[in-house]
Amino acid sequence: MTRRITLALAALMAAAPVVATALPAAADSACTRPDRPKLPPGKKSKGPEMEAAEKKVADYTTKMTAYLKCLDKAKTDAMTEHKGVIEEWNGVIDAYKKNPG
Repeated sequence: MTRRITLALAALMAAAPVVATALPAAADSACTRPDRPKLPPGKKSKGPEMEAAEKKVADYTTKMTAYLKCLDKAKTDAMTEHKGVIEEWNGVIDAYKKNPG
């Protein structure tokens, strides 16, 4: 009877590193953090240099907003997967309790 739980737990533990490494990899491949723009010093900058920097900051802001939304989705997906594993595990425990072997 303990053997089934041990085997199920061993299988779950063996899968844990795969899940743990797959999620960050998936998040990294789907969510690309934008490079921080190099900003001019300000005091010594000229108008065209400041205008170019303004465009870089606007582009960075747009990309960073998309990146943060992507991270939120990756977090939600990971939490949903975790909840599913816990629910499945609880089902395994319930089935075992009904027929301990």
